[in-house]
Amino acid sequence: MTAIRYTKVSEILARRIAEERYPVGSLMPTEKDLMAEFNTSRHTVRAALRQLQEARLVSRRRGSGTIVEAKTSSAGFNQSLTSLEDLVYLAATTPRQLRAAKQVVVDIDLAQVLGVGGGTRWLRFSSTRHGEDGNPIVWTDVYVDPQYSGIKRVVEETPDRLISELIEEKYGRRITSVGQDITACAMPPSVAKLLKVEPDSPGLFILRQYRDAASELVAVSVSYHPAGRYKFSTTLIRQT
Repeated sequence: MTAIRYTKVSEILARRIAEERYPVGSLMPTEKDLMAEFNTSRHTVRAALRQLQEARLVSRRRGSGTIVEAKTSSAGFNQSLTSLEDLVYLAATTPRQLRAAKQVVVDIDLAQVLGVGGGTRWLRFSSTRHGEDGNPIVWTDVYVDPQYSGIKRVVEETPDRLISELIEEKYGRRITSVGQDITACAMPPSVAKLLKVEPDSPGLFILRQYRDAASELVAVSVSYHPAGRYKFSTTLIRQT
């Protein structure tokens, strides 16, 4: 067995916890046992266990070993920007209508937008979210690493949950950072029709890249907001 990254070890262990192979209150295997199972170093095992600890799935006490504390992570994001908190709040409080879910191969142009390799395969979830008046306020395509194809059924069953949260719960792949690019755009004709606005009318384009603790890309989302249907707010504070 070749060397394995600590993020992968952490993901496997978190999945076992979620499946109750390591029940809450039980002891995890020792570092020595995990080193042997994954054919990896003590440093890698400790980094994986530390990631589980940061997710509040386990606790570690000298002389007592590693104890399972919860099936799923209760840790949230510590955001550096109010704008990101606003986007998470938007996702949690506006109903989502899942339009399609299928595996796609991204072409060169789309790959440049997403920041991924051209010709790579991704599982794409397309959806709209609607305001209180029933009008769609955003079109979003979320591209997920196809190794997490099992998330498709979970997304269909719980359409209002953030896909990144569902990946964390099902696979234990903890998202530690979300990079954002926000720009003005002209609404693409195909999206404009679904959002009930004129093609090429003004809009807001948001790209988000979801990464794990090793900065590896887990998912990418692109969203289109028609002008006047979403307000982006932030506060600048003078540094004294």
